[in-house]
Amino acid sequence: MQLFHGLGGLFHDASQLSRPILTHLNADTSWLLSLPYPAGEPHPRGRKFFHILIDPWLQGPQTDLASWFSQQWHATASSVQTISELNTRLKELETLASAPSATGAGEPNTSSHAEYESDALGCVDIVVVSHEFTDHCNRATLEEVSPDTPIFATEAAAHLISSWQHFRHVYPVPSFSKQNHDWRNTSPDALPSWLGISRIITKRDALHLHSAILLTFNIRSSAQDEATEGIIYSPHGILANDLEILSLASPRINVLALLHGLHHIKLGIRQLNLGAHNALRAQRTSGAKYWVSTHDEVKKAGGIVSRFLKRKVWTVDEVLQDESRKAKQNGASNPIADMQEVHFANLESGESLFLR
Repeated sequence: MQLFHGLGGLFHDASQLSRPILTHLNADTSWLLSLPYPAGEPHPRGRKFFHILIDPWLQGPQTDLASWFSQQWHATASSVQTISELNTRLKELETLASAPSATGAGEPNTSSHAEYESDALGCVDIVVVSHEFTDHCNRATLEEVSPDTPIFATEAAAHLISSWQHFRHVYPVPSFSKQNHDWRNTSPDALPSWLGISRIITKRDALHLHSAILLTFNIRSSAQDEATEGIIYSPHGILANDLEILSLASPRINVLALLHGLHHIKLGIRQLNLGAHNALRAQRTSGAKYWVSTHDEVKKAGGIVSRFLKRKVWTVDEVLQDESRKAKQNGASNPIADMQEVHFANLESGESLFLR
């Protein structure tokens, strides 16, 4: 499925119902989160959505240290090859979303973009970078983004991005913690007041590999605290116990979606991706309505590191059956029953999900 092909009606409905859309830009872990502007909130002319670009790596290799050490390429082509192409598709969709009716809105209309021509930023409003590694913090792709676009990055990634001297505004993502558990405190001036960005970390993980970005937003009614929703993005996985801190959130956060991979990946004895079993526990802890797999692309790889990677591929059915077997042996409740109301999605490159 090609990116945005036939999605005009979906974006129109999402705008009318004030619901987010999540789009997988590649087969790995580059995402676009499109949040409809809350009623009454200011927004650019001709725009219905606030677009958040997450960990963009669209084409070319990603190299850590040197090509002889670790280098990877996408095995599946990204649904858009450039940021310019992404902006073009978004402009088309914004036009369709603003139409009075979704009738006939399946295909983009390229004849009505005049009102966007003076917008040098395009439609990407902010970029979020979860890690400093080049499959998340890819310089070639990021430097296609306008220098005026605000960047929100974890500390090490923010330091790296700032060193390029390309972006004018780079903000380190603050921690969500016992001392800072009000999402409204994570909404600096560069963000609209109804949106916050923070990070949940494991203190005993020195590299913070197993951490999560927490995107919090109130798009239903900016006056109602109980309407706050959250999306947890954890490409390498976060230990389920670390998500218990969400119970301290004030105002309360209803977790809409958890982005966490299925594949269990190790480099020697080092656990890289925590995999499906941890994801299942993390979903239970967070109470996420949607569980969306991420960072599971089996990429083309070269360099020394690739020789030591060990990957165990799991499906949702397999992990549920495995957990059910263990629960039966231990006399515990069947986890399948707990998953009846959970929506699992494994989006291919270019596919979108309407988060109802």
